[in-house]
Formats: sequence, structure tokens, C-alpha cells
Amino acid sequence: MYRWLKRYQQEGIDALLEIKRPPGKLSLLPAPVMKQLSERLSQPQGFKSYSQIQEWLNQECQIVVAYKTVHKIVRYKLKAKLKVPRPRSVKANPEVQEAFKKNCQT
Repeated sequence: MYRWLKRYQQEGIDALLEIKRPPGKLSLLPAPVMKQLSERLSQPQGFKSYSQIQEWLNQECQIVVAYKTVHKIVRYKLKAKLKVPRPRSVKANPEVQEAFKKNCQT
């Protein structure tokens, strides 16, 4: 109670009504690096794995970041997915696949 009265005398009612928020933890990647990473992820070749992103951050930006942190940043902050094509069978016949697609749509 004493602290509230003292604060009211020194700073007024606005100081008592002010809602203070803690600053939180700073991001491991600065804004320019996040922008570079976002641009690189939007390119067609992209990255094949999160480990490759770790290596890129280490080489290009001299930032060492854990795999889990890289995954969280890419997946949840940047809302990006890695550009990894689905594997295809070597035995697959493209003509049969096209015929299937045509017949399947009707």
C-alpha cells in the first residue's frame, strides 16, 4: 500500500493505471537476418533440411543456432515449409499417370 501511495504522489494516477509488460526474450536472429532467410526460403531452390539452414546461418551470418530453434523460427515465425519434392518411383510410367489424372477428374 505504501508503494502505491508513494507512486501516486510522485507520478500521479496515470502511473498507477499503467499496465507494464515485461520486454521478453530477444530473438536470436536479428531482423536483417530474418529478412535474408525469408527471401532465401521463398526462392524455388530453397533449403532441403533444417540442418542446411543451420549451416547457411553459420556460413553467411556467423550465427550458431540450435536445430530446434531453426525449426521453430522457420516453421512458426516465418510460416515457411522446406522445398522437398516427394519421391517418385523410377518404374512409374508418365503416360499411365496422365491417363489416370484425366479419368480421375470426371
